[in-house]
Amino acid sequence: MISKPPHSLDIMIGQQLRLRRKMMGMSQAEVAKRCGITFQQIQKYENGASSLSARRLYELSQVLKVSPLYFYAPLQEETLPAVDALTTQAIHLVQDYSSIPSAKVRNGIAAFVREVAKESGRGI
Repeated sequence: MISKPPHSLDIMIGQQLRLRRKMMGMSQAEVAKRCGITFQQIQKYENGASSLSARRLYELSQVLKVSPLYFYAPLQEETLPAVDALTTQAIHLVQDYSSIPSAKVRNGIAAFVREVAKESGRGI
């Protein structure tokens, strides 16, 4: 039997799943356990080899604390970097940033990073 290659939408959703799981610092096994499935199934979702049903997408969004629309965000925002382009350091930075309890501190850090990025873009 000849298997079809994964659909590009399944690949994109899988990349979003992988990104969010890593940002939350969760293993495939931990996400799978919370959804009542095997970690191999999470691997298939992340690789785009299996499509997610609406119910499973909702369950994953609850476990990963995002809206189900999160998985479709790259369709709306073509300026986002590809998941593969994010370094481990960038993922850890997001994890650390997300763990800061104070919204005021997070906003200050975000403003600082924006300013540094602007200055770097000017070649200064």
